[in-house]
Amino acid sequence: MKPFLFGNIIGIVLALLYYWASVRYSTRVVSSSGITAIPLTLVGFGIRLIILAFIFYGLSRINGIHFRATLITFVLAYSVCTFWKASRLFRDTGTLNQKPIER
Repeated sequence: MKPFLFGNIIGIVLALLYYWASVRYSTRVVSSSGITAIPLTLVGFGIRLIILAFIFYGLSRINGIHFRATLITFVLAYSVCTFWKASRLFRDTGTLNQKPIER
């Protein structure tokens, strides 16, 4: 397999796994703890980011992977997942179709 294609596949898989972990952890924290939800969410974000940094550092040492393609594909795939989730959230809550309150 070509390094560029392999890098793209790894970037997409990492983005989907990171997105899944983010949504799963955030949902559990928000549903289980009230006041401590914000600090726990920030700590979880930091831990996921550190793990991701170690994974990318390890990938940068492998010659058979196009590292820049992996990074760019990761960012694009994660952005698509985030925009898709946000559009679903706005559509479900109806905030895009609400009229402003008139005084």
